[in-house]
Amino acid sequence: MSRRMSCAMTVDAVLAQTKPVTRRHVDTWKTLKPGDHLTLIEKGMGLRKGEKQVILAEVVIVSVRVEPIRLMTSDIAYGLREVVLEGLPHMTPEEFVTFWLRVHGYRDGLNTDGAPLPINCRRIEWEYSHKGDHL
Repeated sequence: MSRRMSCAMTVDAVLAQTKPVTRRHVDTWKTLKPGDHLTLIEKGMGLRKGEKQVILAEVVIVSVRVEPIRLMTSDIAYGLREVVLEGLPHMTPEEFVTFWLRVHGYRDGLNTDGAPLPINCRRIEWEYSHKGDHL
């Protein structure tokens, strides 16, 4: 059985298979490597009694790397491309970074002098195992 990863905030993009990238806290998914298989699910925690996990897709990992989350805003061309790959094309890179920092427990990602903190994330890229098929 493959490991499961929640994609609760980007369900539609996963179902449309237009989201091949996610960023996770650097302290998670440390053993994930290219070739590994994952089952993407709607929600993994906080299920009510009787609720079951909803499987969205099966994927194969293509790459895993650690990078500064601020790369999204320091390299605008990269950031614009990455928000689309993240399944959030309506966001600017700045909005994505603010959102990501908040979701991962960083208040604003800034030092007291206003300079960005050196916060890394784990960028995970995959390919869908069943192109065009929904489970």
